[in-house]
Amino acid sequence: MAKAKAGNQDDSEKKVVKDTNAKETRLKPDRKGPLINPLTRQISPDSLTRNLRRDQNLRIRPEDLFIKTRYPYSRTSGRYPTDNYIKLEHDVEDRLDKLRQENRRLRQEVIEKTDALAKKEIKTSELEESIKRLENSTEELSQQQRLQYLFYNVHPDAWEKLKNDETFRKSFYMETPCPMFIMSIDIRKLTDLMLNAKDPKSYQDFIITLCTQLKQIILDNYGVFDKFTGDGVLAFFPQFYTGEEAAYCAIKAAAECHDFFSAHYKKNRSCFTVILKDIGLGIGIDFGETQLVNVQDWLTVIGTPVVYACRLSSVEAGHTLLNQQASDEASQKFGKFTNLREYEQPFKHQGKVIAYEVTLAEKTPKIKPPDWLAETTPEKK
Repeated sequence: MAKAKAGNQDDSEKKVVKDTNAKETRLKPDRKGPLINPLTRQISPDSLTRNLRRDQNLRIRPEDLFIKTRYPYSRTSGRYPTDNYIKLEHDVEDRLDKLRQENRRLRQEVIEKTDALAKKEIKTSELEESIKRLENSTEELSQQQRLQYLFYNVHPDAWEKLKNDETFRKSFYMETPCPMFIMSIDIRKLTDLMLNAKDPKSYQDFIITLCTQLKQIILDNYGVFDKFTGDGVLAFFPQFYTGEEAAYCAIKAAAECHDFFSAHYKKNRSCFTVILKDIGLGIGIDFGETQLVNVQDWLTVIGTPVVYACRLSSVEAGHTLLNQQASDEASQKFGKFTNLREYEQPFKHQGKVIAYEVTLAEKTPKIKPPDWLAETTPEKK
């Protein structure tokens, strides 16, 4: 019996050690946490931690994780946004909180005055006045939510101008179409890529890192990120925002996206059971009058160029195709800096069409920065 008790005591001690180890494991970043923030659509700190751990010499500080996952890196200034950008975001969030509280108060006020009017305790004009204040508050809240959305989908150096320049901000919500380049990125053979992944977690990390970097490339080339489409990315380069070099910026962004995918896939071959040779991105670019639309404070684009950019993105992996209008614009301004050749591409319900495969030439133009960047970039002494 004594031996049995001793054995039980040993087992108990072992269990305690095991529980202690489990607690230590919990101190590490939770790998089962959300991989993407639904509001910012940014990679999660946990995923970033796993990527950063590959470099054993890199010290990971909590503040670095917050900045790198929440704010895009600016190659223009060569740094991550810091105090100024965080302050701008906090100002917007504080303003949103106050507006939400005021909106709730006004809603309750309208309900109470509606009941009071039914009991003939107040005049109709008092209720109408409250309703008007509620409508104004709701509109202001909607505008602030749109501003918060824009923060995470444009170049970080445009944030301050968005916050302080009402004319610039309203240009994103014009009621009339405006000329812009539309870029659709499609991850070709995405289903096969997923089926060949060794496990779901490594595939998630691969895709999230890929999509996050594609977004970063778009922002760095002065494009506006629209959304992840499930199997790719949609972005646009409006002339009022990107500037006169919108054509070249879109083509350059496409080339950088191809380069990143090739390097990223090669680097992560160990995540897959079979390495597909013809895997990569299909990218389509079109140009024309496109309407920016606000859908529940979420900005997106609609129009014919969007349709054809998406159809062109069904091209074989590794290619970027321009539609006729996009080709005309690009060759007119940047003919010396791009290589174009005709390319037959089948379209659904339309048969084969002539598009133009585009690559960057060795010679590069001197890109004039957008007006908002020239205003925010300090002069070099």
